Amino acid sequence: MARVRQELRIAPQGPSLGRMRALGLFRSVVLVLYLLRQNPVQQTAAELFGVSQPTVPRRWMLLLMETVLAERVPDPAEASRRRIVLIDGTPVPT
Repeated sequence: MARVRQELRIAPQGPSLGRMRALGLFRSVVLVLYLLRQNPVQQTAAELFGVSQPTVPRRWMLLLMETVLAERVPDPAEASRRRIVLIDGTPVPT
């Protein structure tokens, strides 16, 4: 939470925390962590968290892709070099 809060405040064109009213910052972070850990269908996650389905990908993009982890995501080619990776659940040597 501390990292998310810090990143959202630092981002010059970042969102205002007021836009997060439907879910709140804490529950938005929990939602993104749930998506990462369980990989559910977006509609299932939306029902579980009591929000609309379009809210789920917006939180994903806001918290994970655009703000918090954008600079920390490793290059896929380097991250998978000489390792076995899962592609659609299939182990594939790379």
